[in-house]
Amino acid sequence: MNSDSRFSFLRKLKEDRFSNLRPLSDFFDKNRICFSSSLPTITKRWNYNLSYFSANYIIILLLLSVYAIITNWWLLFTVAFLVGGFYLISRIDGPSADFAGKSIPVSTLYGCYIGGSFILLLFSGATGAVFWVLGAGAMLILGHAAVIEPDVAGDFADQQV
Repeated sequence: MNSDSRFSFLRKLKEDRFSNLRPLSDFFDKNRICFSSSLPTITKRWNYNLSYFSANYIIILLLLSVYAIITNWWLLFTVAFLVGGFYLISRIDGPSADFAGKSIPVSTLYGCYIGGSFILLLFSGATGAVFWVLGAGAMLILGHAAVIEPDVAGDFADQQV
């Protein structure tokens, strides 16, 4: 399997998801900030802004994830161990690997590696990091989507002609 086919999903993700990345001037437009305490208004803004700024919100989640990994050294080590180990196992030629004169199937290596990695993830605080990213991301994204008014084109987008 060549590297082009391995990373084709990243190219597809870039073309599909990040094609509608909005500029920072649009994302942080202070003229469109308007606070509202009306739940129907906030819900309408959420419906519009979550789809309009979806690529920007994915970037926010990715940045929060990178921050969570970098600030937790055990988690950083675990992620590096996971990526490096899976890469090394995928580089084994043939259906098995020879260690100390014994032949071990690649599927067994993957199974043992997944088990060990799962234990490392538990001890490195991965669940706490996941819930922190989800909570912080939800607060930032839903907060932003609630205070940014849809632009004029968005007001006419849901009306029938």
